[in-house]
This record gives sequence, C-alpha cells and structure tokens, in this order.
Amino acid sequence: MFFSTLFTLFGLGALCWILFNLAVYALPFAIGLTSGMYLYETGQGVFLSIIAGLFIGGFIAALGEFAFDRIRWAPLKLAIGLIYAVPAGIAGFHAAKGLAEFGSAGTATITFLSWLGALVVGGTAWARVSSWSEVNAMSDPHPHRSFDEH
Repeated sequence: MFFSTLFTLFGLGALCWILFNLAVYALPFAIGLTSGMYLYETGQGVFLSIIAGLFIGGFIAALGEFAFDRIRWAPLKLAIGLIYAVPAGIAGFHAAKGLAEFGSAGTATITFLSWLGALVVGGTAWARVSSWSEVNAMSDPHPHRSFDEH
C-alpha cells in the first residue's frame, strides 16, 4: 500500500514536471500533429505523415524562437508570446481538470483547480517564451560585434 502510494505520487509529480517542461511546445506540437494527421488522411502514408509532422512542428518552434528573439517591437513580441502561452494554458487547464477528476473532487473544486492549472502552466510557458531572447543573448560572446569586424 505504501509503495503504491509512493509510486502514484512520483508518477503524478513526473507528469506535472513533463507538463511544465513541454508546455511551451503545445502550439508546435498541435500544428505538427494536425498537419501529420491531415497528410495521413489525404493518403500520403504513415512514414511521410510522421516525418512531415515532426518537421513542421520543429519548424514552428524554431520560427517562434527566432521571431521572438529578433523582433524588438513590444506589441508584436507580446502577440508572439501569447500565441505560444495560450495553447499551453489550454493544455494546463485540461491536464489539471483530468487530475482533479481523477481525484474525484467536487465540481467547484475541479473548476477552480482547472483554471489554476491553466494560469500556472500558461504563465510558465510565457516565462519560458520571454526568456528565449535572454538565453540567446547570453550565448553570444560578442553581442555588439557585427559581421564586418573580423
């Protein structure tokens, strides 16, 4: 009994850790999955659908990181951050709702925990997206050096 409870708590903790780490990639995952499923439904085959879905999802993730890093206009940067944080918040809402329903909580508690999960996971995704440009700036050893100064 003790070990099953311990493993259950460890498993739930691991799932929450995975959710927080992968929340920022909810949008690229959804776009990659949708495009892969579309290709499969149009008869392109399983292998091509999987490869294309992975490529498209990775491209969307890289495009968002590149755009957030290069754009300096605050309203556009806010829009890009929201484009990535809102799907993460939706994923957090449904993950928290599933965990709360699994624990057989009341309706009001499920609703409260679902919205709390959406805010926490969406906020975490926002914090990670907004740190993309800081991470890239720290990795550049010469941030003010242009390509002409060799």
